Amino acid sequence: MTPPAPGHCLLALDAGNTAIGVGVFRGETLVRDFRVPHGANADAALKAGLAGLGPWEGAVLASVVPSRNERLKALCREVTGHAPRLIDHTSDLGITIATREPAAAGADRLVNGAAAYLLFGGPVVVADAGTALSVTAVTADGRYVGGAIAPGPAMALEALARRAERLPEVNLGAPDGPIGADTAAAMRVGAVIGTAGMLDRLVTDTVRALGGGPETTVCLTGGYARLLAPYVTVPHRLEDHLTLTGLRLLYARCASAREAPP
Repeated sequence: MTPPAPGHCLLALDAGNTAIGVGVFRGETLVRDFRVPHGANADAALKAGLAGLGPWEGAVLASVVPSRNERLKALCREVTGHAPRLIDHTSDLGITIATREPAAAGADRLVNGAAAYLLFGGPVVVADAGTALSVTAVTADGRYVGGAIAPGPAMALEALARRAERLPEVNLGAPDGPIGADTAAAMRVGAVIGTAGMLDRLVTDTVRALGGGPETTVCLTGGYARLLAPYVTVPHRLEDHLTLTGLRLLYARCASAREAPP
């Protein structure tokens, strides 16, 4: 593979359910990252956040919102001059998808599983705390075997306020302790410490199902990872940018595969 010219940038987009995670890499260095909520101003905010960067080597995209894909592809072409490489179940991930429905596997979970396996080897478990809380398992021999999906902490608060007439809308934040002194505080305890406890159980059972042992790496990532981390008891690595790093690794891997001699 011919290396990019010095200073050239790679745009990585992780289109999640609530927002688009944006990363810009020069080589292996993440030089800028930010999040853009989906909505009417998303395009302008994304372009504003990328102002002053370039020239561009290319772009890479993973998405769990297919309705946004064509617009995101157009944005990549507009900003970088390159059509993005779309990462999905058909891509060269460096791992084997061994679930019942490979085409239904979320792109974000595939990227996380591939990134963790390529970086740390297997077995590896990734807990991604975002809109949803997902747990992804990759075996020692690189098979993506699935995991678990549950509500994330913000979704839990929203569901309580929507479904229970006397419960208010509450901003998500770190609780003062395990006993909430009022309704809002009690809801934060449930959303944060409760979600962390659920994560502990899901990860512990997943590690055991993979064969257990200290050789299993556990990665915690996602928009709410740092909020939950103080309450997560299972040993883990906090990897803030695992998905973006995975997109960079898979972009390079796909490029190398295409440029390799026959």
